[in-house]
Amino acid sequence: MKRLNYHRTVIIVLIMLISQNCFPGNFIADKYMKSAFNFPDTNKNNHLSILDAVNYISEISPGEIVSAEKKFRKDNPVWELILLTEPGSAVKFEVSYFERTILSVISDETPVKYDLRPSENFISLTQAIKIVSEHTPQNVLKWKFHKIKDSWEYSFWLFTKSGKAQLRLNAESGEIISSKKKSK
Repeated sequence: MKRLNYHRTVIIVLIMLISQNCFPGNFIADKYMKSAFNFPDTNKNNHLSILDAVNYISEISPGEIVSAEKKFRKDNPVWELILLTEPGSAVKFEVSYFERTILSVISDETPVKYDLRPSENFISLTQAIKIVSEHTPQNVLKWKFHKIKDSWEYSFWLFTKSGKAQLRLNAESGEIISSKKKSK
């Protein structure tokens, strides 16, 4: 009788191992495996690997990359990396999955005591902040580098007694595009 129970147990375990796809836990694993095949990290199509994206951001700005993951921006895959700068500011980069190109850079609300240059075609962050400081005496709270229509811009949020003001600069020429003041 013990031998019969032992054989039944062995048979049940073997059936479970052979037919793993029938269990609900594997449904979730299969679901993610199927989506993982749509965007493989193997560089078969010469796309940027996660290591390429990390190295690219490390070349642009010193600091420690604390997060790197693949996200989607309007159905296009992008690498989203969070860089912790030496002064302790967090900066989020979106890098194209298809080439070494920055799509946007967003800072948190801390003092900007670091520099970066998104590309040779654009002025550096330090140069942009110098232009802002010549235009207004307020300190920059946070900033963003992004594309608006056909041009690249730096957007700056400043603190004033009346509230926050936004200043936009053309990232290629350094010209002030607009200055919007918002009151509380």
